[in-house]
Amino acid sequence: MKSLQSWYIYLFRGVFAIILGVLLLTQRGQWNVVQYMGLFWLTVGLTNIAWERSRSREIGLARWSMVAGILGVIAGTIALFRPLLALYFSNLVIALLLGVLVIFTGLLHIFGGFRISSAYGSQWAWGSYLVGIVQVILGLIVVIYPWEPIPIVWWIASLWCIITGILLLFDARRLRTQALMEKEVLND
Repeated sequence: MKSLQSWYIYLFRGVFAIILGVLLLTQRGQWNVVQYMGLFWLTVGLTNIAWERSRSREIGLARWSMVAGILGVIAGTIALFRPLLALYFSNLVIALLLGVLVIFTGLLHIFGGFRISSAYGSQWAWGSYLVGIVQVILGLIVVIYPWEPIPIVWWIASLWCIITGILLLFDARRLRTQALMEKEVLND
């Protein structure tokens, strides 16, 4: 019955990611990409922690999900409070720290995909691989070009949010279907 308890987390994250991706594409002059991504990382980090408490223990991902959640909260906080942190740290240090956190979180998605694949099958893991690969690419761009606002970062971040959102909605649907099937089996 853990599926019933966690599908809504995927639904929330998916809807939030799609909204944020659309905002990134349409509202470029309002905020910068770092603030949008900070909001996303903070939200994803918090929901990763919530997911750890509901679903990941079934497949042995509790530790990794918690680490990814904590890293997401740290990255989101750093990104959102970057102007304040710039009083104490150089922009280069902040950019490099964000890039490394994003790369590490992307790697956790990729390695988590292997674990999910062994527990549930490859149809559940490809989304984790894709999100992780795009996240690693985004982190590498930030680490390699910390000073330059590269227009491609807008597109990659926007597409990453939208793709992640769609994949999370598919996962929410699959988890909800699985939960309903589990419920039917228990009622029989």
